[in-house]
Formats: sequence, C-alpha cells, structure tokens
Amino acid sequence: MPRTARSPQRILTIAAWLLALCPSLALAQGLGQRERYEEVLVTATRVPGSLTAPSPEAARGTLERIPGGIGFVEAETYLDDFAQSIGDALLFTPGVFADTSAQRENRISVRGSGLNSSFERRGITLLRDGIPITRASGLTEFQEVDPLSARYIEVYKGANGLRYGGASLGGAINIVTPTGRTATAARHGRLEGGSFETVRGNAGFAHAEERFDVYATATGLHSDGSREHSGVDSAYGFANIGYRISEDVETRVYLTALSDNFELAGSLARDDALDNPRAAGHAVTAGPFFPGGPVTVLDPGPVADDWDRNLDVLRIANRTVARLGTTTLAGGAWYAWRGLDHAITRFAGIIDQSEHEVGAFVDVTGTLALGTRPLRWTLGTYGNAASNDARTWRNDFGTRGSLRTRSDQDAANHHAYGQAELPLGGGLVAVLGLQYQYAVRDNDAILNDVSGRVTSSQLSPRFGLLWDVDADAQVFFNVNRGFEPPGTADLTAGGALPFTPLKAQRATTIEVGTRGRRAALAWDIALYRSWIDKELLDFGAPGAFGFVSFTDNAEATIHQGLEAGLDVTLLPDRLAARGLRLTWRHVMTWNDFRFDDDPVFGNNDLAGVPPWLYVNELRLDAMRGWYLGVNLRWVPSGPWVDFANTTDTPGYELLGITAGWQCTRSVKVFGSVENVFDKHYIANFTTNANQVRENGRVFTPGQGIAAFAGVSVSF
Repeated sequence: MPRTARSPQRILTIAAWLLALCPSLALAQGLGQRERYEEVLVTATRVPGSLTAPSPEAARGTLERIPGGIGFVEAETYLDDFAQSIGDALLFTPGVFADTSAQRENRISVRGSGLNSSFERRGITLLRDGIPITRASGLTEFQEVDPLSARYIEVYKGANGLRYGGASLGGAINIVTPTGRTATAARHGRLEGGSFETVRGNAGFAHAEERFDVYATATGLHSDGSREHSGVDSAYGFANIGYRISEDVETRVYLTALSDNFELAGSLARDDALDNPRAAGHAVTAGPFFPGGPVTVLDPGPVADDWDRNLDVLRIANRTVARLGTTTLAGGAWYAWRGLDHAITRFAGIIDQSEHEVGAFVDVTGTLALGTRPLRWTLGTYGNAASNDARTWRNDFGTRGSLRTRSDQDAANHHAYGQAELPLGGGLVAVLGLQYQYAVRDNDAILNDVSGRVTSSQLSPRFGLLWDVDADAQVFFNVNRGFEPPGTADLTAGGALPFTPLKAQRATTIEVGTRGRRAALAWDIALYRSWIDKELLDFGAPGAFGFVSFTDNAEATIHQGLEAGLDVTLLPDRLAARGLRLTWRHVMTWNDFRFDDDPVFGNNDLAGVPPWLYVNELRLDAMRGWYLGVNLRWVPSGPWVDFANTTDTPGYELLGITAGWQCTRSVKVFGSVENVFDKHYIANFTTNANQVRENGRVFTPGQGIAAFAGVSVSF
C-alpha cells in the first residue's frame, strides 16, 4: 500500500482503539454476549430444538453451567459477510486467532494451539452435532465443514471441552446443523459474487412431519483467488434425516460429500509479500557459482509444478438420543473416507492418501437429588480408528513421477470421561471431572521410509467453581490437566521426512473469568495460564528446495493470556423510538506465549501468533430491515517468525464495511467491502527455529481490497 494512503487509516485505527479503552463502551461473541439485534429484527423466528439438535436457547443454557471460557456463535451473526470458512465465522470470538494460508483454508489457533501447524491443524477437536470430524490421526481439515450449513457454533476453550472428551490446548469446536424441525425456513437460496471472479451459490430445504424430518443443503464455490495460482473450486453437500421413534427417542443420520480443490500460490520473501502480494512464489535458483557460470534451478515454483491441495470426503454418521426419566442416553457411530491429492515442493513431492475411519460414542447425562438441590452428572466414552494408505510421488512439473515413499498409517484413540456438578448453596456450584485418553500412532513403511509406533496416555482431572452472582452474571474458576498426542503428519512431516517418535504434549491450566450482562452492556472475560511440557511446535529448516517444515517437542513453555469480549448498545431508548439500534462490539485478545528456561531459546517468545489482536464492529440496525456496519481488525505488532526472536512481521489494520436490506420477509440483499484501504500485510508464514534469511520464502501475503454482494431468499 502506498505510504500516502496510510494517514487516514491510522487516524481511524487510533480513534477506534481509544474508544475501546473506555470502560463504558466496550465486548464480543463469548457466551455472555446478548442475543444480537433480537429486538430490531422482528422477522426473525425462534424455532424449538429436537432431541438430537437442541435449540440455541437450550444450548446456551447448557453452556452456562461450564466454569470456563466458552464461545457461542449463531449463524445469523456472520451470514451478512462473505464467510468462506469456520475461521471467518469465529472472527468475533475472544481467544480465537484465524488467518488464511489458502482459499477456504484457515489456520485457527485457540490459546496458542497449533501455533503454525501446516494444512492439517492440531490442537483443536472439531465436531459436528457432537460427532468428531477431527481425524483419528489427531489432525483436522477445517474445510470439511461449510459455515453456511451451521445453525450455531460452540467453542469450548481448553479442557472446557470435556463434554466431548476434549483436553487439548485449543479445546473443541462443535458445529450444530439445522434439521427439518429446527431450520428457520422451509426453503432457502443464496447467490453471491464479487472480486477475483468469485461466485458462490447455496440452496437448501427442510421438511418435517409427525415422526420424520429432513434437512439438506448444497454449496458450490468458484474463485480465481487474490493471488496468481490461488483459485478454488469447491462443492459441498450435507443432509440429515431424523426419525422420532417416540416423544422420548429420536435418531438422526448425517450425510456429507465434499470435493474441495484449491491451487497453492506458495510463499514469498518478506519484501515481496508486502510489495507484490498478488504474485505467486517464484522458482528457487542458485548461482552462478563463478563468473559466467550456469544458474541452477532448484525448484520450479508453484505455478510450474502446479501446487494444489485436493480433498474429497464421504461421510455417514448417526446420533440417537433417548430420554429415560431424569437420564438422557446418547449414542452413535460414524464412517468417513478421505482422499487427498496434494502437490507441493520438489522436496515433499505429491502427497497421495486414501484413508478409512470408523468411530463410535456413548454419552449419558442425568440428575440426582442432593437434598433439595439437583446434582447433574455426565459419563461418556468414544473411540475411533483409521487406516491410511499414504504415498508420495516425485513432482515433475505438476505430474506424478516415480513413487518415492509408501506406508500404512494406523491411528486409534480411546476416551473415557465423567463429570459431576455439585451445588454448594448461595449460587455456587463445584464441578469435578476426570478424563482418560489413550492414543496410538503407527507408521508401517513399505517403501523408502522408517517405520515407527508411538503410544501415549494420560488421566486428566478437572476442578471448577461457578458462582451465579445473580440471574445475569457469573464468575468462574477452574484448574485442569491437558493432553495432546502428536498427529501422524507430525511424526512423518507429511511423508517428507522419516518417522520421528515425538512425545505427547501435556499441560496444567488455571483459568478465572466472568460473563454476564447489565442493561445495555454485556461482557465475557477470561484470564488463563498454562504450563506446558513437550509442546508440539512447527519449525522450518532451510533445505535444497526452500524451507522444510517439521514438528518437534519443546522442553517447557508457558501460554497465558486475556480474552475480553465487550458489547454495548448505544443510546438504546433514544434510538429505539426512531426504530433503530446501534451496537458496538469489541474483542480483545492478549497472547503471551514463551519458552520457559529452554536450553536453546531461553525465555524467548514463541513464534506464530501476535501478542495483541483487537476486533471492533459498530453496526446500525433499523426496524425497516436495513443495516450498516463498519468493522476493524487491528494487529498492533506482528508475531515473531523465528523462535530466536530476530525476525517479525509488521502489524496491520484492516477496515471493512457491511450493509444489507431485508427487502421483504423472504428476500434480503447484502454486501461487504474487505480491507477498504488495500493494506499490504502478511497473513501467515512458516515458523523457523533460527533467524530467517532476508530472502527466506516463508511469508504468505494477505488479501487486498475486495468487494462481495449477494441475495438470499427464504420461504
């Protein structure tokens, strides 16, 4: 971006930051947040839930019994924007950092989880309707879920995800989908388009009878991308079919089909990423080694070698729920097939995988009378196993050359957990939990690789206190143990390196916070500190073909931070008289992640995530159906790129505008402009152990100015 354009942008940024510091004007999309615009959007319809898919109100009531940081996002809060991924949908959730490495592909980090893991993300368990989507290998492809198919999203930070067996640093994200009984419309359609030749269409329908209901949706996306060689073509289909056996028993089958294909533009040197962000990575050359000598091309680059990532998924799952008096029994199973064709550098080659996974779960909840007070309890278990035929081929200008490696990769997990909520009187509840996890990662080499097997387990206790100050405010405290085994790709660097027997990551976390609402103000605030042993970190090392990414254990690290969400409704009485509502939303996340007396890096900061992130939105809604919003994403200073703390990225400010109009009860038009000032910034990079060379190709530029518009129809 030219320097002459930065002055007004800086002024807007500073003004927004100063206003955010005023205690009466500050919030976010945590659980404590008020339901947004409910009083203004009179056309909104609240639909009761079902046994297999609770309503948002019922889900919120359950989450409010957790003594820890929780995020809760209803789909209506992000459908006004062009949200391609789950990361886009979580923009206003405190403690969540999401950036883009490729179209529809986010790096999502919660409390420093998976600081810079590659395409397969670690540290967060992803579920849909309470059924794990995260692979048995421990890693997640976030593009397996289309945000347009969600009813609401639950974010369980850290061990607060015990309900789903989650104990990793980042916790769990559960996507709850509409059903034939809970969808807000019987028919809906959506068409969007905009910058970079982007077109997306979505359609769906819902139908319910006395015992039977069905919901189905499909999304198609095409975009050329903001960079050369960064296009995407994606087709996603999802359906669920429910059958109510009786008033107290319901079963539901979920079907998913995905074909996600996107080109990879590669990484750039730091100055190239800032000066020419639309360019693709170029060839890596060396020499001449003497005057007049030849120039040796070491890697042709992403365009010549057609770097891409193509993922196909077929999935079927079942969830059955039965109410037996004061006890609720839930159980089910799933099967998934994933096919991956991933062309990358000459060093990594073309990654070719075919994986079959099966899993099953049982969860029982109930209530006992403890004198005059209810004691709630939960017992559950789930397990999954997968077999992956993993191959790598030589990448010869985008075509498969010789077979270089092949291995059979098996992974399995077993989880068992229990929890009791003990009322102590005076609005105080003690929560006691215990979880056991056992994981197996097995790599059986067939060709040119090193075999290996890793097993790990841990018994993780949890203790929490939840105080209901009154009907509208809570204070919470918890201490817990965390556990995260390495993923298969961590052990093999995606097939690029021999098997490395890594240790499981273990953590002890203390958390304190509060959430609630007072008149026009709502808040959700948490402060935490984690002591981590053997944290799984991603490193980059210079090689013959650029940087090679691999995973290793650190000895001891500390993660601590503040997650603050504050919302305020400005001038509520005066504006309501005019049929208006003005809401100011603020999210502030402070990250302090560092080594703890490491023998190599001392007490250096960990690379990968910025120390501060501030997101702001000022939005005006009208009773007549129109709205106008301005949002700001501010990273005051960029993160370190290397663990030696010698190279960082510049901070940035991104201003966006959203607007829309509910033309009729059935038709809505909407649009958005992203990065209004066309700020040049670095969105992502490969972390490195030592100082990054001046021309080190590890940086991914962010998207420039872009505009999108669309229309949705529901009836």
